[in-house]
Amino acid sequence: MLSTPLHVADVVIEEVELPAVSDDDLGHLNTIENILRSEVFPDDPPVPVEVTAARARHIPDFIGQRDFWAREADGAIAGRASAWWTKTDDNRHLIRTDLGVRTDRRRRGIGKALLSLVVDATLAQGRTLIVGRTLSSVPAGVPFARRTGAEPALAEHVNRLLISEVDREMIDRWVEHGPHRAPGYSLVVIDGPAPDAYIEEVVAMANVMNTAPRDDLEMEDENFDAAQLRDWERAASAQGDEWWALYARHDARGGFAGYTHVAWNPSQPQTVYQYGTAVKPEHRGHALGKWLKAAMLQRIIDERTDVKDVRTGNADSNDAMLGINRALGFRPYIAATAWQVRVDRVREYLDGS
Repeated sequence: MLSTPLHVADVVIEEVELPAVSDDDLGHLNTIENILRSEVFPDDPPVPVEVTAARARHIPDFIGQRDFWAREADGAIAGRASAWWTKTDDNRHLIRTDLGVRTDRRRRGIGKALLSLVVDATLAQGRTLIVGRTLSSVPAGVPFARRTGAEPALAEHVNRLLISEVDREMIDRWVEHGPHRAPGYSLVVIDGPAPDAYIEEVVAMANVMNTAPRDDLEMEDENFDAAQLRDWERAASAQGDEWWALYARHDARGGFAGYTHVAWNPSQPQTVYQYGTAVKPEHRGHALGKWLKAAMLQRIIDERTDVKDVRTGNADSNDAMLGINRALGFRPYIAATAWQVRVDRVREYLDGS
């Protein structure tokens, strides 16, 4: 923990333990999250404080995290930064960070002071690389990242599909053709937590996401296990997320060959978030991805009648996935860039200015 709060401009920066924060502080956290979120997604409804509280109090056990808040005199949060890492044997060299400052508090040194604490947290964990993300809807992020010495490592987009523009005849056709293009495969529906009988297959499919492009990111594969999946499931359930997953099973062998996974939260009933979609390399070439995505989209349209859009994140270099998504009608919504910087380079920036 940070032993002494930092005084910067007219704010005080302190470290907080998220699972233990008071109800009042959860209100402040919810306010700053919604302020920062509205800059990114101005048309979205605010996130209820109950969802913010659930996220703060149910961090998965395999995630290590330190949080720093820049406080005003009345307790309001002017900016915050999180440094988080996985407590696994993978990627022990890096820490991820999320950092944001209110628009009315920028250019006062708050972001720089928060970054210094992220650097301290990185060094305390014995790690050497910091990875963060900027979004095109927050243009202040790019010059800040460049000043720190960070370099762009992965170009991405949040891609968006408007339900009103879906070609229903096309997706119905994809679903109809699925069994003919992939004979010997069938689809398995799993809603919510994975049944124990399928847990190892579900974990194996999640790890296929390691085949997605990482471009210049200095990252290793992240290999999840059953205990970590259960942690994620508990955290998602606590905040009200409803998970739907669809798996392509190879009937002769009995194992899963591909999957697609989405999440929906009643606090944001207009949006479904598309998480992973992947097919094992040895099962590619049968249009399983098209079958899975089309079948899931059918269900969303039929059963989530309030949904107006589906959002997903894709690397710009992921041609295979982008081909399917563009055919379905996904279009670029917000550009994103993953940046990386060595901790000693950030320290030079902090010490030299």
